[in-house]
Amino acid sequence: MKYSKGKNKPCSDNILRKELPNGIIVLAHGNTDSRTVVINGSMPCGAYLDPMDKTGLADFAANCLTHGTRSHDFSSLSELLEGSGASLGMNCGPRALTFSASCLTEDLPMLLGLLRECLDEPAFPQVHVEIHRQRLLSALELHQHDPDGMANERFDSLLFGDHPYGRREYGTAEEINSISREDLLDFQRRYFGPRHMILSVCGGLSNERLLGECENVFSDWKKTQDEIETADFFPPVPFPEKAVSEHIEIPEKSEMSLLIGTLGPARSDPDFVPAVLGNSILGEFGMMGRIGKAVRKEHGLAYYAGSSLTSLTYGGCWTVEAGVNPANVEKAAELIMNELRRF
Repeated sequence: MKYSKGKNKPCSDNILRKELPNGIIVLAHGNTDSRTVVINGSMPCGAYLDPMDKTGLADFAANCLTHGTRSHDFSSLSELLEGSGASLGMNCGPRALTFSASCLTEDLPMLLGLLRECLDEPAFPQVHVEIHRQRLLSALELHQHDPDGMANERFDSLLFGDHPYGRREYGTAEEINSISREDLLDFQRRYFGPRHMILSVCGGLSNERLLGECENVFSDWKKTQDEIETADFFPPVPFPEKAVSEHIEIPEKSEMSLLIGTLGPARSDPDFVPAVLGNSILGEFGMMGRIGKAVRKEHGLAYYAGSSLTSLTYGGCWTVEAGVNPANVEKAAELIMNELRRF
């Protein structure tokens, strides 16, 4: 094994890659100077698999995975993690369920075992399903009074349409209330499994040891999963044919969240790096770049004003966002458009 680019700097020379017989791809990068190990990974069972009448089902399932398994209830699972100073978390995006974990080197077998349990044998205890449901309903209520959140949600819907990137983060109260424990168990049974799973492990053991620990825990995981072709759910994002403007009014708010934007490059697009540099100039450097200088500093029309670039696997968006007094929205929008034309 070569280390021509530095002993501890990850590169193609020092990352060990192996595909297990069940389809899991393991990436191992050892660093024997460290006493900890970090795990990251994903499975392609994201929000794009949500039934149309149960928006948020995949995210609901992901957030309940660490609330108990067939072998460990919530208390014993928490005690194992907290007692060893380890962490384990799950998240769900449009395309994939992702997980992250960390522990001391000597606790890696234990943590990998708990990760396998949470993915393969979640119990979805009814009491914790109901606790999470109430959290979601509370978050939904807050979201409906949040100008930034509402504006971003509607912007994505207008920009991406029926594409999975345009789906709401939150379902309606009716959808949240309709999700049952049986729905969660069925979703996990159908979609969670080793096929196309990615597991990356980095830390205080050799590459071979890290890979061996992953094989010990995951190589015998065999499961029948629904056949899905991710690409079938993610068609090319159509470029908007015309400008669209929409105003969402939230009573008793004295600030308006203004968003202006369009599609941006995908993460693998050759234009991505130039766009990142360009966006830094447009709306990030200093006090939010040229946008901040024109709208906030020179004219005092915004509480904040800047731009951001979101790049995903199949496309992204480039947006300018400003928090303004409703009386100043037209002037602020005009200044933003002038800066975009100049840029």
